Amino acid sequence: MEEKVKTRTGYVLEMVKNIRILALNGKNNFRKYLFDPLYEAGWYNDTSRQSTVKLIERMKEQERDPSFIHTIAPQCKRLICYSMAEGLSALGNSSIFFLEKIQWDQRVSLSSESIEFTDIIMPPLNEFMKMNSENNEKLFTEAVASAKKDEILTAFVPVRLSSGGGKIKLDSEIKRLYNNIQIASKYQNIPKCMKLLSTYIIQYSDNDDYARGDVEKLIDAMTKREPGFDTDLKNTMAIDLYYRIRKSVHSGEIRTTIQAIRKYGYIFEGDSSAKHFYDIDRLERILYKIITEKDLWKELKKESRGQ
Repeated sequence: MEEKVKTRTGYVLEMVKNIRILALNGKNNFRKYLFDPLYEAGWYNDTSRQSTVKLIERMKEQERDPSFIHTIAPQCKRLICYSMAEGLSALGNSSIFFLEKIQWDQRVSLSSESIEFTDIIMPPLNEFMKMNSENNEKLFTEAVASAKKDEILTAFVPVRLSSGGGKIKLDSEIKRLYNNIQIASKYQNIPKCMKLLSTYIIQYSDNDDYARGDVEKLIDAMTKREPGFDTDLKNTMAIDLYYRIRKSVHSGEIRTTIQAIRKYGYIFEGDSSAKHFYDIDRLERILYKIITEKDLWKELKKESRGQ
């Protein structure tokens, strides 16, 4: 059972991101792919007169005491039930709160309430994301095709920090990363270590002075301590970047979309086993096809050389 739960919790971050994407696509979709499945499973309850915001605040205070950990999942189930009567926004926030508790503490993830909740919402969320993927590619194609030349060119400007303050800042960031991971590791907070590393890698991996060797040492050390850490870290980064891409496409932020696609390329270097590889590869192919049609390759090469 524990192995099954570990597999399930590997998808928790993705469910959080999917709910956020779902929220961008209107009330009808939100009701169809999140509210209705929970309602049909009997999770609706309109007897509470207390706001879900206050319930969440109370639970955050209680979870500081280890003796309350076993109550978190049952309370989260009640929270979801009450939030459905309060409104769709409350349901979204409460669902993300529950999923984050599942992700951050295995004792919560092992509960029957957590297993039931993820079993209910995972299939419809996956269905929505699959359906939404085609529309996402269409929006991206239209956005790149209609983008001004400068919008595309500036998204390809390389980051160079080898001189002055930039280099100092990057050196201080890797030291801060070491220190923060030491603190989180001391308290057995593996999810926090993963969050720190994924944030650093996504932000700095395309810099000239990216401390790749130091980062790899940290990953190796964490993987020896927590087998599977390196795989989970890759999945976390892939999910994060995929969410950034889909969100920015939906918002029409073409520069952000292109930068996220390129960061994915830097980090995973053509690894087809990486999560969401084929979805992002299709977007990259669309991007390069339109760059060819716009005859921008010569100017992009000048940008990459800093000319």
